[in-house]
Amino acid sequence: MAENVTRIRDFGGDVKQRIASLETQMVSIAHNVEKIETRVDTHYQTLHSRISDMRDELRNDIDEKHEKLMSKLEDHAKSESETNENMASKISGLEKWRWFLMGGAAVIGYILAHVKVEKLF
Repeated sequence: MAENVTRIRDFGGDVKQRIASLETQMVSIAHNVEKIETRVDTHYQTLHSRISDMRDELRNDIDEKHEKLMSKLEDHAKSESETNENMASKISGLEKWRWFLMGGAAVIGYILAHVKVEKLF
């Protein structure tokens, strides 16, 4: 029985050493977890910052291209308006000549219908 008591005492000392070792390992693990959490937070902040910067750059790029497109569309609309005005004035001039010629043809036709051609020669 004395032998059993000695074994228990030896085993008890071994348990205390194991517990102390495990406690040291737990402290080390907790410290490592804190380091990892800090790194994760830093990486998260960096990633969030990069995403925000990229979003802002894309938004600015889209706004810039939109402004350029609107400017070009306005220039095109002005050009087309000027072209349409020029075409309208040309068509109006041609219509005036057409009515002038039709009126002249009507007068000549009336004269030819009422004047006897034999009397002229």
